[in-house]
Amino acid sequence: MPRYTLLILAVALAAPVSAHAADAAIHQIEIKSSWGGLGKPQNVELLILSDNGVYRLGHTRVDSARVESLSASIRQAAQIKPTVENLGLTEEWLANAAEKLERAAERNDGSDSTLYKLGHGSADQKALFRRSYIDPNTMAKVLPDIFRCCHTDDYPSVKVTVLYADGSRAVLSSHSQSEFMLPWRVEVGDTSAETFNKSISVALAALMPKKATNRDRISGDGLDLTLAEAVMRGVENEWNLSNVNAHGSEALGKIGSVYKVLSADINSYHDVTFGVYVKDSTVEGEQNLHVELTRQDLPPGFAVTAILLYKDGKVLGVDEFLHGISRYEDLVLAVPWLSRLRAEYPKWGTTLLWVHNKSLSDKALQNFAADMHALGKDMLVNEIRQMQSQVAVLNVNYGDWWLVLPDQRMVLWRYVSVMGLLGWKKSDFLARECTDYQGVTGGCVGAVLSPDGELIR
Repeated sequence: MPRYTLLILAVALAAPVSAHAADAAIHQIEIKSSWGGLGKPQNVELLILSDNGVYRLGHTRVDSARVESLSASIRQAAQIKPTVENLGLTEEWLANAAEKLERAAERNDGSDSTLYKLGHGSADQKALFRRSYIDPNTMAKVLPDIFRCCHTDDYPSVKVTVLYADGSRAVLSSHSQSEFMLPWRVEVGDTSAETFNKSISVALAALMPKKATNRDRISGDGLDLTLAEAVMRGVENEWNLSNVNAHGSEALGKIGSVYKVLSADINSYHDVTFGVYVKDSTVEGEQNLHVELTRQDLPPGFAVTAILLYKDGKVLGVDEFLHGISRYEDLVLAVPWLSRLRAEYPKWGTTLLWVHNKSLSDKALQNFAADMHALGKDMLVNEIRQMQSQVAVLNVNYGDWWLVLPDQRMVLWRYVSVMGLLGWKKSDFLARECTDYQGVTGGCVGAVLSPDGELIR
């Protein structure tokens, strides 16, 4: 790109949003704010008028300094992205916010999942949160996450029309679900720009009644908690690893001597292949160590997930896993069709599953049998039941399950995404709703493919 083009672009981005607007006094401010979603729709229209320099909202006098603050913010240069600096996230602000959140977490009743998780964390986990939250570098990494669209069933809308005494006008609008409703679209005359200028939001919130629609979001009052949610997502692996080190360090050490640990956690989660229902069940729930693993000699995009029973303060089955997983790795890596796919799509992730003492767990076989029975494929179930301990289970993407048989044939059990079909199309298979753990898309299939990826039945 020519130098003069770059110079023009840089000047344009740095120029005030309202470079062509007159510095005339504001005659009126019209604010239309609405919200729709899962709940009762809300709507408010506010009109602030100047009467010989005195501003009023209805019969209520409005401080002229607040009006000027909005006018000044419109004249400021456009800010093309959110940053720690333009959001005012100083070390002092972050430290005060972290302290406030920690106090709130101590008394949280579970109504907010982030505060509940923080309140029930260990001393090491809480220290990890504070260390991450008050670090401007960490905050700069997670900051873009809170300004990404979108939240389900949440449709805010604000339009502000500022009319100046000389007849010129500025229009501010936003449909953002983020804190401060950033970014704003600012239109003045023939110019239009998007800006992450927090000052516009602060000034606008100061002009609105406390209970006005969208005011809480515009004011950014929930920024501290929103940042906490982003920080928690950013440190999730470290948070979980801290829990494992506290309760299963010996097991993790053994596994880590053979594999590189990508993630680890101890929890009571369950899915179609592991764990048990706890709610409304007479069966006692179980805790498991979940570890996602890789190794230098494994192909790119290939991982191993081991789910090992955690009981009475111990992780069970570590040695059995380390001694037994290789036969499943060898089987999966030897399938010609999968080898070709890995070469063609090196980033196409596949995960080999181990649950307690084998790849095809008893729970997985039970659910597979139910799904195949609904499809009229009981003979396939009988065949696989006879070789259960020799069958490898693969997860492609998430929720897309394949079985690899000892002779390298593969069975498409269930899928939720096109990626999970490994290059096949949905129209190539007859799928029906699964009997349990059915996703919102896809279904159960029971198709058998040859080692070379040809459909057998």
